[in-house]
Amino acid sequence: MKFYEKYPQLKDKSFLSRKLTSIVFSTMALENQQIPKTKIVKIVAIILKEKELKGDQFFAD
Repeated sequence: MKFYEKYPQLKDKSFLSRKLTSIVFSTMALENQQIPKTKIVKIVAIILKEKELKGDQFFAD
């Protein structure tokens, strides 16, 4: 079974963005590093956009 077959919801860009934001925010909070969630949202959006422009296929058409 391939990764995207097991977790098809990860092909949804908004779901992936929310999940990554949540994971990063909670991990940093556990390490007592307070960063505004809005800043993490912007960083995640930039990284996903860069991956799309490079041709890394995350999302189904």
